[in-house]
Amino acid sequence: MAAVTTPAILLRAHPFSESSRVLRFYTRALGLVGVMARGVRRGASRGRGGGGAFSEGTAVLAVRDNRELQTLQEFAPAKSRFGLARDVSRLAGASLAAELVLRHAGQEPHEALYRVLSGGLDRLEDVPGEAVPAELLALGWAIVQILGFGPEIEACVACGQPQEDGAMGWFDLEAGGVRGPCCRMPQGARRVGPVARQQLGRLLAGEAPAGLRGLGAHLSLLDDFTAFHMLGGRRLGSFRFLEPVAAGEPDASAED
Repeated sequence: MAAVTTPAILLRAHPFSESSRVLRFYTRALGLVGVMARGVRRGASRGRGGGGAFSEGTAVLAVRDNRELQTLQEFAPAKSRFGLARDVSRLAGASLAAELVLRHAGQEPHEALYRVLSGGLDRLEDVPGEAVPAELLALGWAIVQILGFGPEIEACVACGQPQEDGAMGWFDLEAGGVRGPCCRMPQGARRVGPVARQQLGRLLAGEAPAGLRGLGAHLSLLDDFTAFHMLGGRRLGSFRFLEPVAAGEPDASAED
């Protein structure tokens, strides 16, 4: 059994007994790790508990090969991220990111994924309220891209011809990307204009565009895309908390 000290982000916690919890961390050294944290619930009642969901710090783990749950020796949070609980949209955005990582990140280190997750949670906590929707979309799409599921937006997903600046296209959900005007529009496809395509490109890079338009359309696309390509038709539970967020904005056309 080896002791591993690593930066870690706590994504989820489940009660196991009166005094213990099962924790799910995304770590820099080991990727996604499940651990048994013995005595932490008793310690929390005495003011000595570890961090809550989305806290980040240094974890010391006793690691044994071929074990489903490792043993947590210590977790020292450096960032509590209590500010994520200030409103529903921040918390839902953090939960969405956690769901994607828990479903698809492996038990191998992925420096880029750790960096995007850590930085994205920081921004979700810190930005003004009006900027939260764009930041949560940027974090969600960046995770999709890093995990290797990102949509094709630079070339027609049907024929491979490069997308022309200013051209109108259609998002083909089943094919996983944008069809250009060079190919016939598939039934049920969404129209995607050059502005929307440019904004989606920035979101995939983890950047929140200023003046993001069509919030409801962007959230719906991320919801549909992850369900179809990553979750076998099931939807991330966090999206139901974002429905009021999308409904609160007069939705601009995705054709822009």
